[in-house]
Amino acid sequence: MPPALSFADYCALPADQRALYDQARDDFVRLTLRVPTPEQDRSTGILARLIRTNPRRTNSRRGLMISAPLFYGKTELAMLLARSVENDHAKHFPDYADDGHVPVVWVEMTENATGKTLLTQIVRFLAPTAVVARSSNTDALRVEALKLLSVHRTKLLVIDEAHHLRGTEPSSVIKALQNESSATVALVGISLGSGKAFGSGHGMQVTMRCDMVELRKVDVSTKEGMALWTRWVAIFDRNLPLCDHVPGTLTLNAQALHSATHGRLALLAMTIERLVASILDDPNRLDEQVSRDQLFAVLDGLQHTTPLRHRVKLKDLVEAA
Repeated sequence: MPPALSFADYCALPADQRALYDQARDDFVRLTLRVPTPEQDRSTGILARLIRTNPRRTNSRRGLMISAPLFYGKTELAMLLARSVENDHAKHFPDYADDGHVPVVWVEMTENATGKTLLTQIVRFLAPTAVVARSSNTDALRVEALKLLSVHRTKLLVIDEAHHLRGTEPSSVIKALQNESSATVALVGISLGSGKAFGSGHGMQVTMRCDMVELRKVDVSTKEGMALWTRWVAIFDRNLPLCDHVPGTLTLNAQALHSATHGRLALLAMTIERLVASILDDPNRLDEQVSRDQLFAVLDGLQHTTPLRHRVKLKDLVEAA
């Protein structure tokens, strides 16, 4: 978190330093501020085990699937896992970047992506200046991708938006990568276990080799669910990088936040990001305290930029004394 400043000290800064401070605070909320979840703990444990054991297997290496509907934080979870793998690699190899190590490779699939698309993305990630000819066949690309993964000592290969993969070729390519590379494959996407890509046919060959982590919305009708959701809101509340911020308003409105976001952590995080941004973007603000009017304006805006609808009204929100 950026160093805390009183609002008076913030206002006394030169304009360029205020801008830098605001950028640091915005970056903190968007890139760093996170809450621990059961799925994070489970995924971290699974991935650590796979990265440790996969290099000792001769083939049929296992992978990880992170599956959920829209706005459940799949990609965010994958980024946290990728960052942890890279940070762990850096502890053992401080000069890893200079030595050409690329512990994490991240590729993102687009609509109707093929196995050839996947291999091309891997090659371009690891060798950005390489020219991949349109005439390159899948077998040649597979050999090149496997060589690059080995040379760069890649530990984790993340395939984001994996539900866009189509046909039988992608599953065969992923199976080959699992057989011939010691890198652990993590597939991230929508409803992977029951979708077209990996829910049936040849795709099941990949699914059966993976540990599945499914993200679900929090059910606050249970005591445990309400406690978990409130804890998430309270963590965000305590760590807002706002001048003279006094926690309370967000936590008091945990139930309303659940109703507005339908219990989806990704939407809760988006709400917090937009709330902080709305305060920092107001040049006429006299303080940076969170009010229920500001919170309601953000929650109301969610309905215009996401497919979710809610019935939270201004009168449903309370403000900390």
